[in-house]
Amino acid sequence: MAQKRFQNKSNFDKYDKDGDGIITDEELANMEAIEEIERLNRKQRHQRMMAWYALVGMISYPACIIFCEFVGLVKSAELLADLAPTYFIAAAGIAGAFMGISAWSESKRNSSTSSKPIVKRP
Repeated sequence: MAQKRFQNKSNFDKYDKDGDGIITDEELANMEAIEEIERLNRKQRHQRMMAWYALVGMISYPACIIFCEFVGLVKSAELLADLAPTYFIAAAGIAGAFMGISAWSESKRNSSTSSKPIVKRP
């Protein structure tokens, strides 16, 4: 089988584990698994950021109401206070769903990866 050579500074250089400039069949086979892991990491990072923003919003929401009262925007403070229960339920749902799904997927991953590896190592 012919060896696979790529251009210098190609997007595939990161998959050439031994650095010889040739990407073997094994390295190509691992490429898909590596990209899937990277995709899952990005997804989890974005979900974590969304949960943190929801928590920060829950903390800062009362401060916004107090600030509106302090500067004399009484009607604005009343409107924000009227929306608060809906906002807190939604934000708590986002944060709680993230924590619940994270715990569930971690326990599922631990039980499934104990029997088989994700990526083959040479």
